[in-house]
Amino acid sequence: MMRPLEPQTVLVGGISAAAIAVLYFFSPSQYHFYPRCPIYTYTHLLCPGCGGTRAMYELLHFNLRGALHYNALLTVLAPLGGLWFAFSWWRAVRDNVTLRLQSPRFAIATVIVLTVLFTVARNTGIAFVI
Repeated sequence: MMRPLEPQTVLVGGISAAAIAVLYFFSPSQYHFYPRCPIYTYTHLLCPGCGGTRAMYELLHFNLRGALHYNALLTVLAPLGGLWFAFSWWRAVRDNVTLRLQSPRFAIATVIVLTVLFTVARNTGIAFVI
């Protein structure tokens, strides 16, 4: 007899699916209920996440060029992160355990270094021209 799924695993999966559905159907360029970046609002500097919502919208619609225009770092890392999350969630459902999002330290360190370099590059006039 199969045990019911862990509530946390179901909740995380459901919230993730709902968030993706909202982003797919409601363009950040047309709907203004998405949060604004407080760093850009007060400093006019682009944080590593600026343009991320619009980039994800473009990725969901398979517009790679548009996604790269809004946020190149997120465009590259989001599919990898999505696959990692999907695999972790699937493993939790398969083994009927609580979802545990763990990643290797080298992966975390690599993402931090890339994020810092990306932030410096986009705020110092180095253009990401596509």
